[in-house]
Amino acid sequence: MRDGIETLNDSLSRLHRDVCEYFPFVVRIAVALYDAETGEIKTFLHSPLDASPLKDYRVPLAKARWLDEVRRSGRARVIGNLEAANLGEQEHSARILAAGYRASYTVPVFDDRGFLGFVFFDADAVDAFTPRVIRQLDLFVRIISLMIVNALRSVDVLFGGLRLLREISVFRDVETGSHLSRMSYYSERIARRIAPEIARDESWVEYVRLFAPLHDIGKIAIPDSILLKPGPLTQSEYATMKGHAAKGEEILASLIHDLSLEKMQHIESLRHIARHHHERWDGAGYPDRLRGAEIPVEARIIRIADVFDALTSKRCYKAAWPVSNSIAYLRQGMGTEFDPRLVELFLEEPAGIADIIGRFTEESSEAA
Repeated sequence: MRDGIETLNDSLSRLHRDVCEYFPFVVRIAVALYDAETGEIKTFLHSPLDASPLKDYRVPLAKARWLDEVRRSGRARVIGNLEAANLGEQEHSARILAAGYRASYTVPVFDDRGFLGFVFFDADAVDAFTPRVIRQLDLFVRIISLMIVNALRSVDVLFGGLRLLREISVFRDVETGSHLSRMSYYSERIARRIAPEIARDESWVEYVRLFAPLHDIGKIAIPDSILLKPGPLTQSEYATMKGHAAKGEEILASLIHDLSLEKMQHIESLRHIARHHHERWDGAGYPDRLRGAEIPVEARIIRIADVFDALTSKRCYKAAWPVSNSIAYLRQGMGTEFDPRLVELFLEEPAGIADIIGRFTEESSEAA
């Protein structure tokens, strides 16, 4: 539990303890979310926290044959005897079998927006999930489903409030959807790799991705004459532009209060992202001139993702840099502009970066 607020993983662990009072053979409960943009299913919550064969795992749902069948049918599935013949040959199947699970109960989760993901129960005994057990487990399924729906709906409420702010302001959104998508997935890429080192869970990784597009929300308050100026800014104009970071946190704090979202999962990460995404590792950034590990890790992540996408994208004032040049820029800034460890993690497996670039192509050359 962090800052007195029960996290989703805390809640799931508590529910798992309740389940085990009745059914001690249920050795794992997990939640996987569906990402409609990528078509992937990815781990989100699991109990126990310290022993999950699929921690930080993701796979295209289309390649997870039997899971896709569960999603399309909309009906839960019991596998009474887990073996390769029932699960297929995917990596996640091999991990499940290697963990010693002997039976599973899988439930698809939907809300009014459509398919959200799955809840999994695994047992250490064959044929553990009898009709009687399933009837009683379904109460816990409903509770877990409500946890997921409410958590994601809080994000929708927050985004809805911000969309309203955009509509009633003179702000023109100069960032394309493709830019925001790419930098969101770059951010997730870094967050997923650093999470085990800093004792953060998979739900935190997902919220970093969800919150990443809001990093520049403070630009709502910047006059168009400065925000959309085609040429260089004066010293005074640049000082005004820099104010968007602190203003972003102020806007979010007010909105969080007005919408009663103070207890929203990882909400402190969102405020850190808005205020500190222009801080530098060497302390020369703004607005608070934080240095090194003083800078919240979420903001350090967003800075790398945002800068890299700005470099590799075409803008009204510049051509897109080659990926190799952009990577070289990140490497040169390690220890000065950027957190060195996070840059290292981001640049691991370059094929993943190329995949994100290819998946979200430019919609416009006017992004900033």
